[in-house]
Amino acid sequence: MERSLRLRSISAAAAVTAAALVLSACGGSDSDGGGSGGGGEAASSTENQINPVAREDLVEGGDLRWALSEIPPNFNYHHLDGTLDDNWDVMEALMPSAFIAEADSNQVVNEDYFTSIEVTSEDPQVITYDINEDATWSDGTPITAQDLIAQWQALNGTNPAYIVSSTTGYEEIASVEQGDSEKQAVVTFANPYADWQALYAPLYPASTNSDPNVFNTGWLNGPLVTAGPFSFGSIDTTAQTVTIERNDDWWGDPAILDRIIYRVIDIDAQIDALANGEVDFIDVGPDVNGLQRAEGLEGVDIRRAGGPNFRHITINGTSPVLSDVNVRQALAKAIDRQVIADAMIGPLGGDTEKLDNHIFMRNQEGYQDNAGDLSEPDVEAANAQLDEAGWTREGDGTRTKDGQELVIRFVIPSGVATSAQESQLVQSMLAEVGARVDIQTVPSDDFFERYVNTGDFDFTVFSWIGTPFPISSSSSIYEMPQGEDIQQNYARVGSQEIDDLFAQATQELDAEAAREIANEIDAAIWEEVHSLTLYQRPDIIAAKSTLANTGALGFASERYQDIGFTE
Repeated sequence: MERSLRLRSISAAAAVTAAALVLSACGGSDSDGGGSGGGGEAASSTENQINPVAREDLVEGGDLRWALSEIPPNFNYHHLDGTLDDNWDVMEALMPSAFIAEADSNQVVNEDYFTSIEVTSEDPQVITYDINEDATWSDGTPITAQDLIAQWQALNGTNPAYIVSSTTGYEEIASVEQGDSEKQAVVTFANPYADWQALYAPLYPASTNSDPNVFNTGWLNGPLVTAGPFSFGSIDTTAQTVTIERNDDWWGDPAILDRIIYRVIDIDAQIDALANGEVDFIDVGPDVNGLQRAEGLEGVDIRRAGGPNFRHITINGTSPVLSDVNVRQALAKAIDRQVIADAMIGPLGGDTEKLDNHIFMRNQEGYQDNAGDLSEPDVEAANAQLDEAGWTREGDGTRTKDGQELVIRFVIPSGVATSAQESQLVQSMLAEVGARVDIQTVPSDDFFERYVNTGDFDFTVFSWIGTPFPISSSSSIYEMPQGEDIQQNYARVGSQEIDDLFAQATQELDAEAAREIANEIDAAIWEEVHSLTLYQRPDIIAAKSTLANTGALGFASERYQDIGFTE
């Protein structure tokens, strides 16, 4: 499954998905742990494939049928349970965002909501937001400075009653005040904040952000107050569909489509749904069988881009068998990440090199290998380190310490072949060093909410869906949890060094200097063995050839009002 690094962005959160990654390829590991080496060039980070067509050349009306892996458990994207890629796919069509990302990551003011967003002071850093006079919530109230104020107050971390997925950026703000009118907001930062353009994406109304109870539970059964080119229509829990409709009160370019119908379909069944005409596109990801089948479908295009998304293994540092960093390091040395990358994405062509950075993708400026001793597998060193940590082994059996076996509970979602195959590869590799991996498959609908979010796992695997802001969008994943407030640090480990470096990096306005600090952060993350990056996730979409203005977005934002069909 896949979830949110948003932060597509929570702007600063990371959207995760566990679902869109399916693959039937399988491979083995050398008993000595030697990698097979990667190949191919990293995909471009400045281009995408969306079949661009002018609005006037599209057929007006019609329904777009869109596959989801689950109905979002909470339609508040800023809630811990809501920062899912499936949720973003729905709510991005319904909610305001301050900026629009282009294919090259350039940020453009979203003029449907703001006529101007400017830095009006550098010391202190002040951003002035001029809100579009026509911008109005679905309940008839205007979008005003009060909405920006309430979102800052909900997400800045000062009130623990708000169960948020990320406070990044908002915690750096000293004040948000009304400017010359209710249609102007003035945001003053306590410290410089480089990724300020990532904030207010999406923006939720003051009417639901002002009360933590509404923030936490008000959006459970569906969207409440919205303001987008589409409006909420209905949820059918029996048919497992969410329907949104063209918003006739929308003040911007009207949506081409009449409706978007989101339907829950098991990941492994989505290629069949495309072939049978039940959906209009699917996210193929690294599913080799799915890609081969899609390539053979009449009237279907394959669209590719190099997005900021990656597969990884999260390691629960609070697990009794994994709380010792030496054990985490030893197990990491036994896992051949290149073998996994080759097995999962090698057959797709292109870049198959393993990923050795938690913050930057291989096609992003700043990328470098910071994995150190964990860059290449070393079974001999792994065995020695486990011996030193007190985990003993007799023959080829499972290691024990103080009567406890070294058993890793690897939790994966049902219906995701990629997760199953990756966990099986890890199972085989860790058996070489006397660690038994028990793979537990859980319902995909429960995977994040009941297992990942609550820490009910030892190992798990999913994808982070990144943003054009790699540094700030990573902080909620790797900064130390504060008590029960983990934000998106599902590994539940970190260090003061990592936190301090993130503070430096997000306040550094010189991009090159910020990237240097970010690589120091990444090296520290590898030292903690918070998680193991596997490979950059292919952005591969199989879509009907008549579907226009969407597909493999790469770093770009979706423009829902421009999506349509050519015939």
